[in-house]
Amino acid sequence: MTGGLARLRVLVVEDEPLIGMDIEDAVAGLGHEVVGPIAELDEALNVATIATLGCAILDINIIGGHSYPVVDILLKRGLPVLLLSSYRAETLPVRLHQESRLPKPFTSTQLVEEIRDLCARAVDSSR
Repeated sequence: MTGGLARLRVLVVEDEPLIGMDIEDAVAGLGHEVVGPIAELDEALNVATIATLGCAILDINIIGGHSYPVVDILLKRGLPVLLLSSYRAETLPVRLHQESRLPKPFTSTQLVEEIRDLCARAVDSSR
């Protein structure tokens, strides 16, 4: 359930099907709508540009390259993001060091906590 928060459209960019399903289940379980999961860079760029979204969860390394340009589009739109990666934080571009990041592998509990925080930030930023 959303716990009194607005129902959000959450973009999920993840190219590992099982991880994508776990994220989808966690987002839906919190009462939000999932857009995706999207596995390919070109499609993610298109959706990030034109879709009505509240926030996004993005794996860094996806089919077609890194999701950095997708993140840039979302941040320019003022949308909060959660980055998923097995990469160390220092390997990310400096411009992304301050963004929320959940290191892989992660537990279901960690994922749900991060999604709750992400969605709360999305609601706060839309006010």
